[in-house]
Amino acid sequence: MNGLGNLVLNFNPTTNGSPQNQQNIDRSIPQDLDPVLEALEVIYNAKVPNSTRHAATEYLERAKRHPDAPYTGFTLALNKTQAPALRYYGLSMLEHAIKFTWEDFEQEQALLIRQYVIRLAQQIGPDDPVYLRNKVGQLWTDIAKRAWGAEWLDMDAMLLELWGASLAHQAIVLYVLETLSEEVFNKEDPIAGLRGNELGRACVEIFTPATVLHEQLPNRDTSETIRAGDEGWVARLCGLLDQCLANDFRQDERVLSCAVKTLNVLRAAMPWIIPKAISYTNTVDYICKALDASSETAQAPCGESVSLSKAAIEALFAIYNRPHLQDASDFTDIVGPMFSHERGLLLHKAYEATKPHMDPNDIDEARYLTCKKLSELVALLGNFVEQKTRLIPATHDLALLFSLFYQLLIHSSLVVSIPILHSFTKLLRSPSVREWEFVARMIPDLLNLCTSRLIRYENLPDECEDATTLFLNDDIDTKPEKHAFLGNYRRYCVDIIETIVRNSPGEAMSHLLDAGESVSAHLYDNTGPFQVQSFSKTSLPFLRFDAQIVAIDAGLKGYLKWQSGSALTPEQHETLRNDLQDRFETWCMKMLSTTFEDPEILRKAIGLMVTFSTKALTTKPNFALGLLKYILDAPKQEDSAFPQYNESVKDLERSSSMDAQRLAAIFPNDFMNAYEQIDQKLNELSAKSTTDERQKNGYAALRFIIIHRTTVLDRNTMQIELQKMLQPLKDTWQNPHFTESLSTFESFCELVGFGHLGDFLATKKFHIVQDWTAQLLDDEGMQMQAAILDRSQKLPFRITRTLLGASTDRLQEEEAAYEIARELWADAMPAILPNLLQLITHAQGFNNMENWASLPQELQAVIRRVLTDRFWQAGISTESRDDFFARVSGSKTTYEGFASTVRGTVRQIRETCYYIIYALSRFGDTFYGISDLSRPLSQALFVNANTLSAHHLSVLLSAATHIIEGCPVRLRAQFLPEVVSGLFRELNMKVESEWALVTAQATGEIEQDNLGDEMKTESILRQLTHSSVTLVSVLLDTQRIDAPKRDSQGTKEQAMWEFILSENSCLEPILIFAKTAIRVRDSRSCALMLRIIRYVLPHFKDKSAVRVYICTEVLQAAINSLHEPYFVDVQKDLASVIAHIILLDIETTRQILLQLPGMQARADKVDRKIEALQNIASERGQRSVVLDLLASVRGVSIHEAGKMERAKRKDRVNEQYTMVETQQTGIIRGNSPIGGISEMFGT
Repeated sequence: MNGLGNLVLNFNPTTNGSPQNQQNIDRSIPQDLDPVLEALEVIYNAKVPNSTRHAATEYLERAKRHPDAPYTGFTLALNKTQAPALRYYGLSMLEHAIKFTWEDFEQEQALLIRQYVIRLAQQIGPDDPVYLRNKVGQLWTDIAKRAWGAEWLDMDAMLLELWGASLAHQAIVLYVLETLSEEVFNKEDPIAGLRGNELGRACVEIFTPATVLHEQLPNRDTSETIRAGDEGWVARLCGLLDQCLANDFRQDERVLSCAVKTLNVLRAAMPWIIPKAISYTNTVDYICKALDASSETAQAPCGESVSLSKAAIEALFAIYNRPHLQDASDFTDIVGPMFSHERGLLLHKAYEATKPHMDPNDIDEARYLTCKKLSELVALLGNFVEQKTRLIPATHDLALLFSLFYQLLIHSSLVVSIPILHSFTKLLRSPSVREWEFVARMIPDLLNLCTSRLIRYENLPDECEDATTLFLNDDIDTKPEKHAFLGNYRRYCVDIIETIVRNSPGEAMSHLLDAGESVSAHLYDNTGPFQVQSFSKTSLPFLRFDAQIVAIDAGLKGYLKWQSGSALTPEQHETLRNDLQDRFETWCMKMLSTTFEDPEILRKAIGLMVTFSTKALTTKPNFALGLLKYILDAPKQEDSAFPQYNESVKDLERSSSMDAQRLAAIFPNDFMNAYEQIDQKLNELSAKSTTDERQKNGYAALRFIIIHRTTVLDRNTMQIELQKMLQPLKDTWQNPHFTESLSTFESFCELVGFGHLGDFLATKKFHIVQDWTAQLLDDEGMQMQAAILDRSQKLPFRITRTLLGASTDRLQEEEAAYEIARELWADAMPAILPNLLQLITHAQGFNNMENWASLPQELQAVIRRVLTDRFWQAGISTESRDDFFARVSGSKTTYEGFASTVRGTVRQIRETCYYIIYALSRFGDTFYGISDLSRPLSQALFVNANTLSAHHLSVLLSAATHIIEGCPVRLRAQFLPEVVSGLFRELNMKVESEWALVTAQATGEIEQDNLGDEMKTESILRQLTHSSVTLVSVLLDTQRIDAPKRDSQGTKEQAMWEFILSENSCLEPILIFAKTAIRVRDSRSCALMLRIIRYVLPHFKDKSAVRVYICTEVLQAAINSLHEPYFVDVQKDLASVIAHIILLDIETTRQILLQLPGMQARADKVDRKIEALQNIASERGQRSVVLDLLASVRGVSIHEAGKMERAKRKDRVNEQYTMVETQQTGIIRGNSPIGGISEMFGT
């Protein structure tokens, strides 16, 4: 396009947009429209350079701001000889005037704009494109939100006039009514929010029949009449729907479209309309009539007929999902009829209409979506059954409805099934429901279904052609959401099993145990016998067995709840309990006699039997002793030729050690009586050459627990025996040679076998080899690798961790054993802590490249690569979890395996030491009261923390969170300032720098070759950020409703948030981090931080440096985020925080607002909005003022940006069933459509 930058639209110079009189509407159309047409052509031409397209866009945007733009836009849109694109652009010119300059119009100007839009609506014809008609409806709605009910009082009469003109005019009315309902009541529209009460009253006035209004709202203000006629729009809509159904909608798509649009308006109105209006107009009957007609025409020639069924179901859903149907008469009139035989048949009919189209290999999306919506509707009816059972007449056919429940429940699609499953978790808690015969008959089938669907579908093979898996893959695109969805589905299954067993333990547990026995006996019927060569952690036999174990475990939880309280007499209860315990023991003994070669299956079986023993069979110590023997004797033969199998055997060893300790904690006296035999057995196992230090530590913990928890020994004898166990450990920590080895970073490296690491890496040419997994280690390399592993095994941190865990696991502070442990470790702390802190310092310093500065640059690059973890990320990694572990295990003797040994050793030292600190902190005053501990602890934990990866820093953060939360109230001032300030300084640096890097990569400023690594890094950074923000919420949670704790003198203890707000050394780094957190591109973290800020703002009413920081730095950060498209989902939170910050210090925040582009010239608008904020009490109203004030900063409505972003989302699964962090696993590259405004504040 030639010379586009110099083109000027030829507006009529005799006008300035002011309405001199009505004839202005009929002025002639400007003649020179070629520049506009040319600019529009450029924008839609993919071959035009971006610079030219940008110039065209700028030109068209400038034209919208011309004083004559409203008139020009009106005349362009009105002229039907013009191209549709030009007419649409004309409408956008009007839209710009309405949205961005309405407040500046005089009353006559606003009236003229309104007349323009009314005229455009009147001139709409059936040949106009739908998008043009909808745009006119949008403009009508935009004006209504600003003027209706105030200066515009006859809108309803005008809508009624259009209503009778034609189908095209009716379509505009339907658009206006639906959009008004949505934006006034159902959505967070900023303009509607400014006049929410007025618009809400007006909508109720025109939608509701006059008779209902007089009855329900007799005292409403009727001084100004805004309605036309007594009928009301709900009744008119029902009448129109009836007309459409009576006409030939099966063959005429225009009539069908009208019916669907009418149902959509009803759907939008039903959540807020007065319930009596629904019953008075028989709305449910009309909607059900539409559903009936759509079900009859499922095979009709009109391809869109299924949309009628979907629209009817959604309208019914809107009615029954509303929270205000608790009144008995409303329930009887609106809900009750849905339980009748006729309506039950209708719902069955609607479901049957979808069934022929349920081939998972060729899904009919429209009908499948209809089926999902129907399931959600039926689930709502199920909830009403549970809540209002007594109000349902006995004549209604609930058995018919429950048969539909079950059909939907067993549907191959879990997305169709889950709403009903969720409803059943509530229904089965009702004694009345459980007593119904047709429900009792379903119980065995429910147990079988829930058990079968406990299988971990996410671990099924990729080639699985199971219908459920195919539906699941179609429904949910990302693995994180799939994991969350399946987790919720399994949780509901577990809940149902637990509830059934709790109320019928005898029959239900027998059913579950019999099924478990059957599965165990037929594990390999369809796959052949177990072979180590083909071992997989997610084999089908294991997945089936795992599902059965989870079901039995759920049943056991139900049994324990029954045991704690049942309706039986004491004698009946005791008899049944004894019978069940005998049944449990018999079943477990059968399991003990079964040979399980698969280590994963054996691990599950042992875990379940230990749960039975420690929870349900606590009166049967002989079984526990037999089970302990079984655990110790269980085959755990490793086979290095098969890495996956080898890893599972190690997992079995670890879990078996913990299971044995669980038994010892419950049966310490019985095990003490057999201690000699147990000790002998443990000595035999320890003497085996295949037993490593990890297993020996486990045996030591088992001995420790037996002696520590028993009541057979007197306290003195017990302490002597336990001291004997701890003394070697203390001696090791205090060993002078060990202390000397921790004096410098270099000596630490010598200690763990890294002393000549740089020379080794250089000699073996690590800097030259590109593929480390392909280069095998030579003998020297393997010897060095073995030496590193051997030296780390001899360090005292592992046995310390193990014995600390044994000392406190499952103990309460008031128990005698806990006090004994506290005394034991109080004596050990001075021996452990000095060198422990040094160990942490050097282990974290390993990641600090300053410690490797003496190496050549090429070897420093090798060290960075050595420190780079290999990890598998669900939903991101392209390979399966099993393949990843197989690849890692298979590379142990390569250069990559050596690097893994180095970083793994350092990581184990770090994380084990973190645990030791945490475990010691559980002893309360004994730990926190150590004089001058906080500073060296903070330095050890945080000085090098910023050099850790986000994943490793997350582990440190978790430990630090526990340490901070555990600090006794009276010691907070002494202990917390150093720790909290040190932690948040490092967190802020890490989070800020890492997100800056991620953003630079996303926008293409920094090249990133490996997209998978980039996605994994971002995912882990999100987890770190959210964990950090969660800690802030713990520290500043002013909304806790827990009863205040009191100390021994009865004085109310100071809440944590009160301490933090009173201690500036803690508060300042937290606020700096808070500012960073509301700028990171993680919606979940940002939203949580904004809520925290909102809660603490009232505590800064007095002038202070902190308040100034909030009203400047935090405010600017919030405004920056508000104007970036990424933050659309936290718009409401951002606007709310901005509003409250403005009100906190109006003088300071006003100066900040005036620094925004264009605001200096609109100071009057800023002042008006600030005054409005002061006079509005509602949160929504305040948010709307802020969004309206800031909307013009970029010339693009933030609300509209949000709607455009959300429109792209695929309507698949109810969000409550995929409650996970909304992670964008794909990386958005290139510049955003709306630029940032980080530079818009003045200096």
